[in-house]
Amino acid sequence: MITLKHKPKWPKCLSGKIFLLLFLLPLLSISQDGMPYRKGKVKHRISIGAVKSYYVNHPQHTRNTKAKFGYTVSYKSEILLGRKTNLLIGLDYFNHSLIFNGYYKAPQYTYLYDETFAYTHEIRIQEVQIPFGLKITFNSEKEHFYSPYFIGGIGARYIFGAYSVISNDSTGLTVYDAKDNIDFENQRVRKGLSSFYHAGLGIQYNFRDSGRALFFEFNYRYGISRFHYDGNEGSNNLNIRDGHLVFSLGMRL
Repeated sequence: MITLKHKPKWPKCLSGKIFLLLFLLPLLSISQDGMPYRKGKVKHRISIGAVKSYYVNHPQHTRNTKAKFGYTVSYKSEILLGRKTNLLIGLDYFNHSLIFNGYYKAPQYTYLYDETFAYTHEIRIQEVQIPFGLKITFNSEKEHFYSPYFIGGIGARYIFGAYSVISNDSTGLTVYDAKDNIDFENQRVRKGLSSFYHAGLGIQYNFRDSGRALFFEFNYRYGISRFHYDGNEGSNNLNIRDGHLVFSLGMRL
């Protein structure tokens, strides 16, 4: 006689619980291992910043070049690459301004380059910037509440708007007040498109359970090409070097 042994049958309710437990175990293990910091995860950074600008103008055709208040609004994607290294790709609205004394040529008039610099030029420039770079922290964000970091890379910049106001210093009258066609000395692909280097330091407070963070950073941006300012009817024809120190406060979501 052959005796067949039957495997014990699990109750349906117990089988369902075992299946659910087996399904959840991998998810639980991932979350316990720091799911917010897993490689390849994308974080979102938003920030606002004040801009302190530096300009080098033409010494023979201008004087008293000074920066005015500037500001920026920024969004960046932060892609986690490793324990201390992340990739940053951003989209910034960048607004900066300068003022200087120089020449002005009114329509149908001529003038001498006599170094009187009798006109004040005020220029405000609006850009879209796309920075690319690496963020390298000095400790593990997952294990510390505070993480200082270094950021650096390269980016593209595009001037989409500019405005000039020119006034006569002796009379105080405004002789020109309109949009301006400002571009770059050496342009890429199309008018108004160039590039820049950037580097800086920051510190962030980490919400370690979620991967979110508050951060403060300063970043220096150096234009690879000088921007070009014609003035009225090409009377100025200036190539101006610019650099910008940006102080930003923001949040990583």
